[in-house]
Amino acid sequence: MTQSPPPWALVKTWLDIIQQKDIPPFVKQKRQTLIDYYFGSIEFADMYVEQHQYCYQKVS
Repeated sequence: MTQSPPPWALVKTWLDIIQQKDIPPFVKQKRQTLIDYYFGSIEFADMYVEQHQYCYQKVS
């Protein structure tokens, strides 16, 4: 049974957290672990976000 990927916005948030300098390392590590689990690497998670960013509309 394959896992479906998490929602696009959640993955984007994980990637944003990893890139911020003021986030504690243990928080970054947890997000890195989740990205590795679902996508295998940050690069594949980035590709997922890029491919799905137009499928969602911004709520204002």
